This record gives sequence, C-alpha cells and structure tokens, in this order.
Amino acid sequence: MLLKYPELLWGLLLLIIPILIHLLQLRRFRKTAFTNVRLLEKLAVEANRSSRLKKWLLLFCRLGLIAALVVAFAQPYQAKEDAGTSREIVIYLDNSFSMQAPEGQTSLMQLAVQELLQNLPPEFECALLTNDRQFSRRSLEALREPMLNLGYTHLQPDAPALALRARNLFSGDPGVIREFWMISDFNGLDPGLIDTAGVSELHVLPLRPEVRYNLSIDTAYIRDRSAELVNLEVAVSADDPTRNQPLSLYNGDTLLAKSAPELGEDGRGMAVFSLPAGASIQGAVRVLDEGLAYDNNLYFNLNQPPKIRVYSLGPGPGDYLRRIFTEDEFDFRSSGIQEADFGNLESQHLVILNEVPDIPAPMIELLEAFIRDGGNLLIIPASDLELPDYNSLLRTTGMGIAGRVDGTNRVTGISFGHPLFRDVFEGEVANFEYPSVQSYFTLSAQGSAVLEFQNGTPFLTASGRTYLFTAALNPQNSNFRQSPLIVPTFYAIGRNSLPFPDPYYTIGQPAQLELDQRLGEDRIFRLRGPDYEFIPRQQAFARKTRLIFGEEPARDGNYTVYQDDAPGQTVSFNYPRAESRAAPPLPEFPGFVTRHPDAADLIGRYQNDTRITALWKWFVILALLFVLAEAILQKTLR
Repeated sequence: MLLKYPELLWGLLLLIIPILIHLLQLRRFRKTAFTNVRLLEKLAVEANRSSRLKKWLLLFCRLGLIAALVVAFAQPYQAKEDAGTSREIVIYLDNSFSMQAPEGQTSLMQLAVQELLQNLPPEFECALLTNDRQFSRRSLEALREPMLNLGYTHLQPDAPALALRARNLFSGDPGVIREFWMISDFNGLDPGLIDTAGVSELHVLPLRPEVRYNLSIDTAYIRDRSAELVNLEVAVSADDPTRNQPLSLYNGDTLLAKSAPELGEDGRGMAVFSLPAGASIQGAVRVLDEGLAYDNNLYFNLNQPPKIRVYSLGPGPGDYLRRIFTEDEFDFRSSGIQEADFGNLESQHLVILNEVPDIPAPMIELLEAFIRDGGNLLIIPASDLELPDYNSLLRTTGMGIAGRVDGTNRVTGISFGHPLFRDVFEGEVANFEYPSVQSYFTLSAQGSAVLEFQNGTPFLTASGRTYLFTAALNPQNSNFRQSPLIVPTFYAIGRNSLPFPDPYYTIGQPAQLELDQRLGEDRIFRLRGPDYEFIPRQQAFARKTRLIFGEEPARDGNYTVYQDDAPGQTVSFNYPRAESRAAPPLPEFPGFVTRHPDAADLIGRYQNDTRITALWKWFVILALLFVLAEAILQKTLR
C-alpha cells in the first residue's frame, strides 16, 4: 500500500489524546460499609469489572476512529511501483497503402484507429506520428478528428528516421517514462534498427489481414507505334491467379475498351490495348478487386507531340536529311553558312553542322550559347576541316579531334544499350551490310561511343546533347547513306531532341518534363487535376521549359499544364507499386521490443501499469464502523 500524502501520518500523534483521557478516568473505588454488606460487595465487584471492559473497548474504538481518519486523509492506494510516474506516449500509426488491406468491414488502419478511440479514455494524452504527418502531444479527444480522417500515403519511413521523429515529440523532462507505440504491418519496417536512446519502452502491435487477395495494375508502356496505331501494354499481378478480373480502359470518363489479362502460375499477366496513333488521350486503366484500392487505377496520357525543329547548316548534302526528317514529325530547314538566319537559331531543337570546313568565331559563340540553353547539336565534319575551329567548339563538350586518318575502315559496332537507341532495335542486329569510310578522324577526347569502327575507335560519339560523327558522310567518303543504320540513327537523334513525354511518372521519384514553350517573365506553369493543384520546379531555356518533379504531386491522376489560364498538355502520375506485393514474414523483434498480439493487450498493459486503486474510501467506512461500535457500546454496556 502506498500513500499519496504520507506527511499526514503525523496526525497519528492525535492518538495520545484518547489514551490520556482514558488514563485519567482510571481511579480506585472507595469502600463504604452499611447494612447487607455482603450483598453490596458482590454488586460492586460486578460493576467494577463491567466498567473496565467498557472503557477499554471505547478506547480501542476511539483509537481506531482517529487512525482510520488520518490514514483516509493520507489517501492510500495500491499500484505498481512506477504507476505514479508521469508518462509520455508517442503512437506511430502506419498509414502506408499496405494498411488499406481489408479486415472485416474496414481496413487494417481504420480498425486500429477505432480500437484506440474506443478503449482509451478521451483525456488520454499522446503524440501521434504517421508516415507523412505528426501531431504534438494532446488529448485523444483532440486527435479524434485527424485520426478518423487520416488518409493513406506512398511514403515509407525507415526505422532510424522514424525513431528520430519520435524523439523530437518527447519533452526533455528526465523524470518521465517515454513509451513509443508502433502500430503497423511492418512491411519493410524493422523495429530492431530503431535507436532506443531517449525511449524508455518500445511496444509494437503487428497487424496483418487474415486473408489477403489483391489484383494490382503494375505498369503500362507503349509496346510499339505505327502510323495508325499505338499498342499500350498493361502489366498486372495477382495474389491468386484463379481470381482474374477484366481491365477497363478509359479516356477521361469515356469507356474505350475492356480486356481480361491472362495470368500465369506466378500471378503475372499482360493485356494489350490498341489506340489511334494521332489521338490525345487522358487515359486510365481500372480494375475492381477486393484487395488494396490504391493500385486499382493506373493513369497515362498520349499527347499529340509537337513538331521538332531541325536546322541544317553547311554545304554538305541535305536531301537524305529531308527524307528522314519528314513533315509529319519534324519542321526541317537547311541553308548554307552565308544564308543562315542566326536569329532563328535559338528556337531550334536540333542544329546539324553539315560538313562545314571552317567555323567562324561568332558562329562558335552562338552554338556554344545554343548548347548551354539546352539545344542539341549534331556535327558532321568536313573532310578538309579546320581543326582549331572544331576543337574550339568541342572544348565545352569535353570532346576533341586529334587528326585525320586516310584509309578504308568499316563501321561494325553498335552500342545497343546506349540511351539513343532505347526502343529502336527489338534485338541486337548483326546480319547487315557494314558501311565503310575512306577517311576518318581520331579523337583526343571522346564521349560515349554510339557506333564504332572495326578497330574500336568511335564513328559516332555523344557527350550530353552534342553528337559527333568522326567522318564526312558525302558519297565520296562514305556509303553510310545507303546503310540501313542511317535512318534509325538520325531519327533517334532528332526524336531525342524533344523526347516524347513518358506515358506517366511515378510519384516520389525524380523526373523531368520538357515543354516546347518558353517561360514568360513573371509567369509560371501550374499543373491542375480534378481536385489538386501544384507548382513544380521550373527551369527556363531559350526555346523550352523544363519541369522538375520530386515530392510533388502527392496524389495520382491526370494533370493539365496551365500557363495562366491557357491549358496545355496532360501529364500523368501514379503511386509506386511496391506495396502491392504480399508482405514478407514479420521481422524478428529483439528483446528490448515488447510485442502485443492485439490492441486490447497493448491498451490493457498500459491500463494495468498506470492503474491506481484508491483505498481511502475503505478507511472512511472503517472509521464509520468504529463510530457505530462506540454507539453500541455506550448503549449496551453500563
């Protein structure tokens, strides 16, 4: 038994008062003789004995009354040794998408919220920590609304970062017990990695659904394009391959097609949708299943790409370039150096320096500024080039020409893994007629080789946005124009000058989008969705604007790019699909972690550790009993 006010026990000194009174009342009886002495002596003895017993019993009752009242005012209670110590509690409530898993008529996260609100008193104080938000210490009643309205997020904090955030929510008071409660499915979160410095107790409540079934739309990509059709391939995965569901393809709110993917034994499958090549589609692929909801939609877009502006400068042959850069995709222009419109240079996406023997210094400065502003430059050297002019231009790109080599050399190497040839070749091509050159240039410094001669030296090399052939392509020096390599090579260079925007971007992963629009002064681009708007980071160039995505947006969907109130192209974002896969087994919890099988056990442990059983009422009742006993004694004993 413990006392809330032990200093009041000094009140037991009051027990001296009834003892002194009792001692003063104990005096001897004097004998008085008169007739019938023998009978009177007997009565006197009996009265004397009854009086002594009554006085001792009354003394005991009065002592008991005073002692019971003093102890009652000291407020005795029963509790664990540290039950009276102040406690600070931080609750981590996992709101990642995997906590969307159904459990009965609700989800894992909402079930945990309901049990906390129902089993803890409204005055219970704690701090709340989630994957994307945090609330300082306050009553559970004040946290009710945020907890009931808590949404899900793709963010997954690691254990050390989570512990650091939790420590920041504790106060600096050294005399309190700090408890950290973790309620999660522990999918990718290992409490064993938590630094427990500053945490007195660590309690975990692992939550897993009894039965899990989920069908996820994992990704979508353009499998191939033609002049008429674009084939969109959609990949799905399911926990149970026998429970398949059809996919629905929408353009906005209009249903375009349905397709049921064929699932293999591993639960993975594909579905292919054919779409018109020239259409602009704000698309979404949807499925209805009983599992997680966040991966039932995958947004994508097919925008009509703008024409890429290509400008060829120089005396080199340009007829083959015009046949490659066709009017349906490119705006191709060519001129000699003397007739060049240099004022129009900054608006081009790709400039081709076509076998220019010498490059004037003003033109070098213009081309250097063009590259710095994000332009793309393709250099086809002249056989009789001025080496200092070329090296002056190439100096800013990290490349350089060493000298000319006369003699036949064949182009035999293709770097199929180079970004320039991404999605160009279905496989490694080997059975084609190798082009050759009669003379070529060696390099003193080079970028990444795209095409190589048979001796390993580069025929086409790239450094950033600058591409350099090491040989003239006129018919007198090379038959490359008759090679099947020329079309995919030049087309890829032109197409990459303003690449197709990706069908979608993944939220939380760095990405860039280049708009064929200039960023006006004091103007910005905004991205607007149905119920969400954000402003990305923006980088302005002379002929385009680069949008940089990172933490924003926070929601998936199709967004329209606006400058002021003028709508532009559509950009799509989707959540990462990492949590769609079945969670691995629970990690091994170390000894400093207390694991609880359910919320009732976690809350019951806290209530037992902090329960204080007040005993003062029993001592008040005991005091009343002593009063009653004294009253009975006064009436029954004489």
